[in-house]
Amino acid sequence: MKRKRGPVETFSVSVDANTKRILKAHAERVFDGNMSALISAFGREAEKRDATQWLIADSGGSTLTDELREELASEFHGRKKKRKTRAA
Repeated sequence: MKRKRGPVETFSVSVDANTKRILKAHAERVFDGNMSALISAFGREAEKRDATQWLIADSGGSTLTDELREELASEFHGRKKKRKTRAA
């Protein structure tokens, strides 16, 4: 694992036992057990999400309606949306 460049900071985090188990298992799979690398990755992901939210807000917000969100979710999960039948 590469060493971090520059100064680092230490902080304490309290989580329940199950969350700790999940985080440690993920760090083991993805970061050779390095919890600091896992937390750093979470920080970078949070920064990306914040930037995405800012971009959406700056451009006027989302144009997705609840109906379109449901339609997209149905397609994503493989559920067919029932089509409305026309009256003759």
